[in-house]
Amino acid sequence: MRKWIVVLSFVLLVVGCDEREKVAVYQSVNDEQNKQEIQHLLKEANVIDEANVILLNDELFVAMQVKPWKKWNRMKVEESWKKKLEQKFTDLNVTVSTDFKLFWETSKILEEQDQQDVHEKIQVLKKLAKEET
Repeated sequence: MRKWIVVLSFVLLVVGCDEREKVAVYQSVNDEQNKQEIQHLLKEANVIDEANVILLNDELFVAMQVKPWKKWNRMKVEESWKKKLEQKFTDLNVTVSTDFKLFWETSKILEEQDQQDVHEKIQVLKKLAKEET
């Protein structure tokens, strides 16, 4: 019985310490510098739990999950990150969202191969991001 408790504790410890990827990026253009810069900015942020970034032609779409205690200030976090990214990447059209549905949809888009489909889906997501529910 004791062996099982020790083994179960060890398994829970290993699973609990599993490091997941904080920032996932879909990139259609070969712009490694922007990709690295965006990843670095989002990884260093202490209010962001996870983020999906789609860098497509002149579009930058960021869907993020905010840490649990910061969810009360979701809109402020969204606005501040939009300003930061617009200042940093002036040549890109920036859209930032903290909505979980958009985060979930961008997770699906990250697996998409066809660039035209990705572009169409991003346009739909941008319209959804502008809507206030």
